[in-house]
Amino acid sequence: MKIYKVKVNGKVYEVEVEAIDEVKETIKTETKETESVKSEGTNQIIAPIAGKVLDIKVNVGDVVKKGQTVMIIEAMKLENEIQSSFDGRVARINVNVGSDVRNKDVLIELE
Repeated sequence: MKIYKVKVNGKVYEVEVEAIDEVKETIKTETKETESVKSEGTNQIIAPIAGKVLDIKVNVGDVVKKGQTVMIIEAMKLENEIQSSFDGRVARINVNVGSDVRNKDVLIELE
């Protein structure tokens, strides 16, 4: 079995797929919705995936609402919208357009 992440209409789903040997067999799938960004109770927006920053949608001092797209990260030829998981004001942006980021890097700090 292999697990894939699929983005449909802005929502990310984990899909587990079983390979089949014959056409007569069926493929078993299981989906569960996952969040794009997990704040872990802090005022930091954390990178949910590794990739390259394509666009930063906010500036220092901007007010951000929960669910607002703050950044676009390209990973494996797909553009991923990074959304804030809470309200706040942008205190610091720790990356630039073109920066390579790793999973769990702090992208933006809110106050």
